[in-house]
Amino acid sequence: MRREGRTPCRIGPTPRVAPLRDRPETAPPFGPATLVRTVILRDPVHGLVRFTAPEDAIVVELLDTPEMQRLRRIRALGLASLAFPGAEHSRFGHAVGAAHVMKRFLARMDELEGVCPQAARMDPTDRAVALAAALLHDVGHGPLSHTFETLGGPKIRHETWTERLLRDPSTGIHRVLAARGDDFVDRVVGLVFGRHRLLHLARAVSGTFDVDRLDYLLRDAYMTGTRYGLLDIDWLLESLRLVPRDDGRGGDLAVDDEKGLAAVEGYFLARLAMYRQVYLHKAVRGAEMVLRSLVARARALGDVPGPSALREWLSEGTLPLDGFLSLDDGVLATAISAWASHGDPILSDLARRFRDRRLFKSIPLEEDADPDAVRAVLSEAAERRGYEPRHYVAIDRVEIGLLEGEELPCVLRGSVRQELLDASQLLRELSSRPFVHHRAYAPADVRADVAGRVPGAIGL
Repeated sequence: MRREGRTPCRIGPTPRVAPLRDRPETAPPFGPATLVRTVILRDPVHGLVRFTAPEDAIVVELLDTPEMQRLRRIRALGLASLAFPGAEHSRFGHAVGAAHVMKRFLARMDELEGVCPQAARMDPTDRAVALAAALLHDVGHGPLSHTFETLGGPKIRHETWTERLLRDPSTGIHRVLAARGDDFVDRVVGLVFGRHRLLHLARAVSGTFDVDRLDYLLRDAYMTGTRYGLLDIDWLLESLRLVPRDDGRGGDLAVDDEKGLAAVEGYFLARLAMYRQVYLHKAVRGAEMVLRSLVARARALGDVPGPSALREWLSEGTLPLDGFLSLDDGVLATAISAWASHGDPILSDLARRFRDRRLFKSIPLEEDADPDAVRAVLSEAAERRGYEPRHYVAIDRVEIGLLEGEELPCVLRGSVRQELLDASQLLRELSSRPFVHHRAYAPADVRADVAGRVPGAIGL
């Protein structure tokens, strides 16, 4: 029975709706529509992330490559989930977030580049290069992200693997980039390393406020459940200014003093807090100490279970590209589970400790504590317990320089340029000395045995 005022339900075949990835960008009045592949994603940090403009096509094509999909199997924060259970997010999500932030940066530059001559502004190819570089900047990470680079053998940084991956003709990423022109690969590689004819674009990928940092601080804070990394990205982008250069290389990024100085200070404070409270958390570092000892033991033994690429990495310290790309968090975890039942008691014990989260315990140390004296006390106690000290005792000292190595933006007070440290008393004070995390690590029973006897220990 129909009720007045209500529209009856229509029962019948559902009208076909074009999939998001195949919808026409426009519906021209004459002629066929041009199909543009698009992507709209939900992101816990940025909300709706849209790659729907013609210039975004490079991102959509790259997302489908096997090398980008591999990043889904690599945790962005390595072992942080052992201290922060929510920190299971992948490098893939971070890469997508960085590309989204780059879109926002490009939009802001559209508003600011008018101060530069036409030749010193971004062209469509520059924009495609920027989006590709933002998406691909971390594609060369190994299992557990940065942790992989600390596991001994010849240290090959993820940036080196990234360049190899982008340049190797066998990769899907290379094929997508090379299809854009003869020099497109070179231009993307250059921008990944912070090289570009326009300095303001170079700084967006490798600089103080680059898109990598702006995404990972927000993402890591959200996924760990902390609030330390919450920075005001909206106001930070809004406060950016562009000071034209005389050499034709675009402009220098600056910050409006009245609007942006507080946001800049908040950014640096957020970064410092995330390092002190998350990235260098005592349990995270304790897990890394166990894993380093475990891998060192596996490398010393030589013939341990695992896929051929992992065993080659253990024996040779490096890999061909296809072998490297076969490694991810799951491959490493499977090998460690196999090592837990190995006949070598040290390897099996360390593997079980890592797998079951029986980590080394920390002993906080004074900044100037003598590491040799600390190691001697812990090693003696470890030997009494039947542990081999070189595998069960570790000293961890990390210095954090808040502004060390940074190319800082200037601050604009009207038309007057001022150095950032001259404009901010807060950052000037915080940059005057490094923050030091100094700890010793050993099994829980060893730490209990040395209570009150470790030179330079704090609170033990």
